[in-house]
Amino acid sequence: MSGLPGWVRHTARVRPVPVDRALVARGALGMLVPLALGQAAGRPDLGAAAALGAYGAAVDDSAAPWRTRALVLVLPQFGGALGLALGGLTGGRAWAQILLVAAVALVSGLLSAVGRVSDVAALVLLLATVMGLGLPTGPPWWQVPALFLVGGLPLVLLSLADALRRPGRAERYAVAEAVRAVADLVDADDATWAERRHAVTRAMDTAHEAVVARRVTPPRAGTGPARLAGHLDALVAVIAATPAPGMGLPARPGTGPRANEAQVLRRIADAVETGTAPSVAPEQAPRDTDVLQRAVTVLAGTLTAPPGGPLPRIALPPAPLRRLTGATTAVLRNPVAWGSALRLATCMAVAQAVAWWSGLPHSGWLALTVALVVRPTLGTVPARLLLRALGTTAGVLIGLAAITVLPAGWWRIAALVVLTGLLQAYARRSYALQTLFLTPVMVLLADPLGQVGSAVPEARLLDTAVGCALAFVLGHLLWPENTRARVPHRLATAHDTVAAYAEQFLRHPDDRHALDTLRRHVHRDLDAVDTELARLRTDPRHAKSLSAWRAELAYAQDAMRRLGTAAALSDDRPDPRAAGETRDLAVTLRRRATNLRSAGPKGDASPSTEAR
Repeated sequence: MSGLPGWVRHTARVRPVPVDRALVARGALGMLVPLALGQAAGRPDLGAAAALGAYGAAVDDSAAPWRTRALVLVLPQFGGALGLALGGLTGGRAWAQILLVAAVALVSGLLSAVGRVSDVAALVLLLATVMGLGLPTGPPWWQVPALFLVGGLPLVLLSLADALRRPGRAERYAVAEAVRAVADLVDADDATWAERRHAVTRAMDTAHEAVVARRVTPPRAGTGPARLAGHLDALVAVIAATPAPGMGLPARPGTGPRANEAQVLRRIADAVETGTAPSVAPEQAPRDTDVLQRAVTVLAGTLTAPPGGPLPRIALPPAPLRRLTGATTAVLRNPVAWGSALRLATCMAVAQAVAWWSGLPHSGWLALTVALVVRPTLGTVPARLLLRALGTTAGVLIGLAAITVLPAGWWRIAALVVLTGLLQAYARRSYALQTLFLTPVMVLLADPLGQVGSAVPEARLLDTAVGCALAFVLGHLLWPENTRARVPHRLATAHDTVAAYAEQFLRHPDDRHALDTLRRHVHRDLDAVDTELARLRTDPRHAKSLSAWRAELAYAQDAMRRLGTAAALSDDRPDPRAAGETRDLAVTLRRRATNLRSAGPKGDASPSTEAR
């Protein structure tokens, strides 16, 4: 692949995601139950309709804590049932279908910006609406939506039962992974610091969501969630006490090698995951020892602390309804979110009109292709086009072979069960692999539903080709994604947040709670920019802009490394002479943020040189 363009190589990479056998077993069993019941009852069409719900639940299943699983599994199921019902109510009228698809796409595009769970539910709502347009009009309008809900019920119950069978396991694993990420950060050198710091941010966000964010009430003192929240509270202090490498800091008395602290952190992580005491606990660190060593000692002490102690200071997020209302209001006031939603709605309306008046089989696959390619949360248009074309072509060949070789009935049910298991095992590694196993599942399910009969494979290829062409022309050439406005704005926000951290450090260097909160906001903003720039690597249009944006991101990262190191060492060796440089750095960051909002990236000097 060395001869291919960089954006193609980045798009085609396969992530090394391990296979979760529990997910594979639940997905296969969830698909088997409705199909077997429908076949045994002599109604394979009803079994296939219920299997759509099982497939939707299988795609959304995860190893998250039970609260997160309940939201991610149940809300998309209701969204899918609603979409199928809306699609079935159009009565086959072209104008009604086009208006419905445009309206649902607009709502789906706005909801996708609210949060991760709403994004999944909004995507299922849109896809199910399109699928509902292609369903046969013979059965009552409510039958397929009801079967969709019932079909996903076995897998939902299996997943929740797995989470509740060993309560706290997923939460302990999330916190342990956060500790391991911090251990990797302690071991980092100058070349790996930025990447590992982003990994810490993602791991801490995942742990915070698992332990705290989905709760409605605070954890009671002495309970498992309260102890895990205490671990996270102490881990925040470890992160704050970890200076960045390469800052030219002189050695201090009592400072040992960082490998020792990293080793202790990994043992603590193993103890958190298993719920046992650490195999080797650090000795109580004297007051005059290294600040990182003291923080690690405090973290280890939370494992053996008696229950019933004071609750950690990690704040409980607002109530779910209040969070939803606030996030929705923010999205409705965001012109970028409206622009993305209108772009998706326009592309979907045109796709549905082409599918209706072109004489193509009304399977809905054309509009589904456009939806999955154009939605910005799923990746850039060129990347999705390439992966969907490759995955669909290979998947159609698999589906065609299954239809040709396997007789209808139990043999095809066995093929569907195996393909669903493979989908659960490998879909998270690459969108091409997800499409590869999704396509033959939909091909085999389409025949009992009476959509296009024996022409299913050929229709899928034709719909995919036309859908990709429409998505490329409408969603990429004529109405491209507005990244040039969004990326500089996010970079400017990151610069402002780093400047706020510097100003807080100058005013109140002893307010550790405020500094910890600001530092978390800083690294969230930096991580969001880094993720966005990685996504844009799959779009060749941004090859020149990416270098300038990367320079701005590197400037903000370098500034935060210096500020974080100064804050970490301020307890041991405060340096008043650095106050002027920190003040100049804050002014420079504010100025660069203003330039980014007005004229885009500018310059690539390092914080140390420009601050002077």
